[in-house]
Amino acid sequence: MIISAHPSDKSFSNYLAKALRQQYELLGWKVIWRNLYEKDFSVVLSPADLEALKSGTVPADIEAEQKLMQEADLISVVYPLWWASFPAVLKGYIDRVLTNGFAFKYGRGGATGLLTDKRVILHTTMGNTVEEYDDKGLIEAFRTIQGQEVFGFCGMQIIGHHFYPQITLADEKQREHYLQKALNSYPEIFARI
Repeated sequence: MIISAHPSDKSFSNYLAKALRQQYELLGWKVIWRNLYEKDFSVVLSPADLEALKSGTVPADIEAEQKLMQEADLISVVYPLWWASFPAVLKGYIDRVLTNGFAFKYGRGGATGLLTDKRVILHTTMGNTVEEYDDKGLIEAFRTIQGQEVFGFCGMQIIGHHFYPQITLADEKQREHYLQKALNSYPEIFARI
């Protein structure tokens, strides 16, 4: 499963998502690509959704997304870093799909992740350099907050988190370099799956 969250068809995020889909298909894998800007799926958790989920009823559109995720062994999440976080469309998708009872459950000892058979790779594009963020301790914070505190919380194993710096300034040669670097990391990842 590929989840991408960038509004521009010309973005590196969508360029990478397309290349990942092609690579997966060449391996003979069934690929589901959820470009969150192309789907009719609402990313706003409504009061009615919340009440339904609390009562144990899963709205049909959420249940359909959960079924797609349940069928996936590997989930690649491709998104730009906006205001040191996920784009709102991705955060909303997470809020609606990774719900209590599906992705995690609460017990006396706290929360337990339920999606322990899933592996996740995060691909984060950014406007600044890695060094600028690293000097502030943010790269590790991004790995923790966007990775462990979301997908890890749900029991998923994060097997990679790649950062693509100064993507808005990258020319075609640099974009191709980043793409090849990302794709070249996958044989090692596939060996662990």
